[in-house]
Amino acid sequence: MRLALTLLAALALNACSLAPTTPARAVYDLGPAPATAATGGTLAWRLADVTAPPWLGGEGIAYRLSFQQAQRLEHYRDSVWAAAPAALLTQRLREQLAAAPGCAGKQAGLLAINLGEFEQVFTSATSSLAVLRVQATLWPAGGGAALQQHWRIERPAAPDATGAVRALAQTVDDWLPQLATWLAASCR
Repeated sequence: MRLALTLLAALALNACSLAPTTPARAVYDLGPAPATAATGGTLAWRLADVTAPPWLGGEGIAYRLSFQQAQRLEHYRDSVWAAAPAALLTQRLREQLAAAPGCAGKQAGLLAINLGEFEQVFTSATSSLAVLRVQATLWPAGGGAALQQHWRIERPAAPDATGAVRALAQTVDDWLPQLATWLAASCR
């Protein structure tokens, strides 16, 4: 009887070790927003949801091995964004633009952002850059010609998923003051 119980316990423990294991996936977002001073502006900007091409529509953290095959976009297997990059960027913009002043005496215009590139680009097996490319279009509330501005921001990144996330988040935080400056200049 004792032998049967020992065999049964050994089989039960062995069955646990044979169960398939799923690797843990790391889920990332852009981290805490940088502190901004409240400006007490009279009107906030209206912001449309950020748009992006289909290849940026998923939660995958994108990278490209430009030194091997620049036309091939890959995604890290065990690391993902908490939401699609356009959704993360929309959230960060809403947080940051809430503190930005509107144009005094004018109705708030509609700001539309198109995310064109949000990826890690490897220039060699050990060297990479985080690349953010965005286009902003501002439609004045009273009509008139729309204003457009393009940005491309690059930052060195450690050659792994964590390095990509940190550097991409920093490119966004580097871009936001540039966007605020452009919006302020559009008031003139």
